[in-house]
Amino acid sequence: MATKFTYRSGQRPLDGFTLKRGVGQGAFGEVYFAVSDGGKEVALKLLLRGHTDAELRGVTHCINLKHPNLVHLFDLRTDARGDRWVVMEYVFGESLAHVINKHPTGLPTQVIREWFAALCRGVSYLHNQGVVHRDLKPGNIFIEHGHLKIGDYGLSRRISGSEAGDLSRGVGTPYYMAPEIKNGNYTASIDIYACGIILYEMVSGLRPFNGETPYEVLIKHITETPDLTKLPAPYREVIRRALEKDPAKRYATAVELARAVEEMFTGGRREAALPTASLADAAVSMTPQLPRGRPVPPPTPSKTEPLEIPSGAAVPVASPARAAAPQERAGVPGPLTHTARDRLTELAGGLALAPLITAACTAPWAVFQGPVPWTLLGRVFLLSTVLAWAVMVIGRLPKKNEHNPWGRRAIQLVVGLCIGALAFWLDGWALPTGTASASTGDIVLPFTGQRISQSTLTIGMKYLIYFGVTVAVFRWWTATDHNRRERVRFTPIIAATFWSAIFLFLWPWEAAPAMTGVSVLVIATVTAQVASPWAGPPPSLRSRAYYSRG
Repeated sequence: MATKFTYRSGQRPLDGFTLKRGVGQGAFGEVYFAVSDGGKEVALKLLLRGHTDAELRGVTHCINLKHPNLVHLFDLRTDARGDRWVVMEYVFGESLAHVINKHPTGLPTQVIREWFAALCRGVSYLHNQGVVHRDLKPGNIFIEHGHLKIGDYGLSRRISGSEAGDLSRGVGTPYYMAPEIKNGNYTASIDIYACGIILYEMVSGLRPFNGETPYEVLIKHITETPDLTKLPAPYREVIRRALEKDPAKRYATAVELARAVEEMFTGGRREAALPTASLADAAVSMTPQLPRGRPVPPPTPSKTEPLEIPSGAAVPVASPARAAAPQERAGVPGPLTHTARDRLTELAGGLALAPLITAACTAPWAVFQGPVPWTLLGRVFLLSTVLAWAVMVIGRLPKKNEHNPWGRRAIQLVVGLCIGALAFWLDGWALPTGTASASTGDIVLPFTGQRISQSTLTIGMKYLIYFGVTVAVFRWWTATDHNRRERVRFTPIIAATFWSAIFLFLWPWEAAPAMTGVSVLVIATVTAQVASPWAGPPPSLRSRAYYSRG
């Protein structure tokens, strides 16, 4: 059962601020979403008594630091009861831990590239200010509209060598603790090690070391070598060096680590500077799109609380048991933008939605056409729905060659021919079931020996050719692209109207009204756009120019 918060919504324990709700509890305090008397939305952290000194030391080191990839701390305040509060930036988003949980096989390649570069920029800035974070982990890293921010400085310390006394304790989260922490070393290398663990987790969705107890995990960090076979080949050497047991063998700085990752993506080509973040569409689609004035609270802190190991404490040695490995991943630099499960889930949802959208579009078409037989209305609905389903499936096929669309057009041609055959059948035409009533003018079908009149064959071919050509010529994959600029655009609708009208000379006028074919193409275009998954386009590089290089 969750522990109750000390304060309720509407209370004002700290002068100048009104609490709205509690948003998180951890080992060292409670976090509330609050609004200042001037309307500023902030996060207030109430420091629990008994942990105040440790937290205050960390906050004091970082309170005047300003960087786009750090959660900003505004002030330290004391209320009438003598309790200490940290006033800090409220992050409108979710933690990296939550994002990773939603992608258990790893994050998309472009997201890893840009978010990890942002993480290293923030860590590099801390180190340049003489501060080591000491508790870097996905639960303390937040994503706000695709922009990464490092938070929770309660365990941060001034960079130092091995120190005795109060600092000679291993403090942090066991899954991300460097081996030398047991000796009280607080150099930049422990954050480099944690960044390597985080990169491992971003790529694979797994931590390199697990165990039944925190001490078992810690002993694995000290004695075992991480299993890098779970990672795509390009990542292995970078992560192997970042996770060296000897700090001297790791990357010397966060910038050096970030550069190694970037060179892995660019094939060893050195760039002028660490690239600024140009958030990929996939990254933006992972973070909540928040309506103005309605913030989403940050996630509740991880259940794994920071581990403190008193100096000289005996660490039990556990048998080195290796965690069960997941399925081997392909040796490519990062996973696909969506996992197969994500793609199937999105497609299933779109296919279920398509008939509703088609029905909503078919009804106005019937109104504008005046009195329409229900049978004709039903044929338009069915053909439009089937065509929308087909092009949605085509749009989710892997893109082997963006510059050669003929493979897709060939598939669309087959789909169009099938739609034409279905339209031919729905309009009451069918192949004969026998040959008893055959006439001399009939054409004998190969293989079956059945006969079909010349007029029926001509009408059937017109159905096939009209839908085959119009479906093949249209660029359906752009209308259903996951990264299209808008969810529904008028350009594809106009294009569908144009092509369906241009090829009307192929339509079987003697069998059905021409608007039947035009309406099917137009309605299917609208339905496919509305029902297909959409994440929006990636922001331009210029819109991200404010990102710091760290």
